[in-house]
Amino acid sequence: MRERERVFIFANPIAGRGEGASIAHRLRDRLHRAGLDVEIFFEPPDCFELARLGRNTRAAVVIGGDGTLRAVAHRLFLDPCQPQSSGPLQGSPPAEPPLLIVPLGTANLMGRHLGIRWDQGSVEEQVAQAIARHRVVRLDTARANDRLFLLMAGVGFDAHVVHELDRLRRGPINIASYIAPALSALQNYRYPPIRVVVDSHELFGPEPAVAFIGNLPEYGTGFPILPKARADDGVLDVCVLPCRNVQDLLRLFLMAATGEHLLAEGVAYAKGRHVRVTAPDGAEVPVQVDGDPAGHAPVEIDMLPIRLPFIVPAAPGQ
Repeated sequence: MRERERVFIFANPIAGRGEGASIAHRLRDRLHRAGLDVEIFFEPPDCFELARLGRNTRAAVVIGGDGTLRAVAHRLFLDPCQPQSSGPLQGSPPAEPPLLIVPLGTANLMGRHLGIRWDQGSVEEQVAQAIARHRVVRLDTARANDRLFLLMAGVGFDAHVVHELDRLRRGPINIASYIAPALSALQNYRYPPIRVVVDSHELFGPEPAVAFIGNLPEYGTGFPILPKARADDGVLDVCVLPCRNVQDLLRLFLMAATGEHLLAEGVAYAKGRHVRVTAPDGAEVPVQVDGDPAGHAPVEIDMLPIRLPFIVPAAPGQ
């Protein structure tokens, strides 16, 4: 007999105000009716045994926000038990299951980029159809100081907000959760100098600034901070915005809202495969990766020799 295909569901149970668990169970029931073997995992993804993957794995469904997606992708495509601090990609899973996202986070940048807008009333039916059609796209992947990096890293003010949010949060978050951390950052951030090197060429600094490195044009605000970025071009986009004080920050924010920030004086923009951001004189400059706190500079970001597969909705007319 032919072995039944399998689907693994990785769900953040508190995502979407608790909808994550409900959707996972409804989706499991729907996929069972479609003849698939389904397992749900609510534990952290690092508890998942990679040996369970095989050629009969049809998909890995991720229910949650961008942070949940990054954690699952890290576990399935980078073996965290292997040393990864230098050299090429270490380890690989026994199979390469395509990821399918059910976005329930705050920003959901990857879901928006992939055009995923499931109807919450029939999400299990739509996801089952997408798994059956199996339309797959592949997107670039990078590594930032040993962390899988899918979307965008920030160095400076925005990372300070993320660090403050992580310190203050108690349970699920929404857009309003960022208000107190942002106000705190506006009062307390000191805009230390940074230096940015792209592919061994010094791009910027050392001067006070904020830096963004990413695969996608959009930032969490919805603004195209990296307007020239493509998720499948094999390089990272880097934008450094000189910023010495709150006045500079607000001016740049307004320019970014209208897509004019690249015209600001002193802005540096480049593409490359390796990016290093340092803070001269031991300054403590925070870093965020895909919306999660990621320590402080220095940060090394490298493109990886893999492109992650994602199942996406059928194209119009299909």
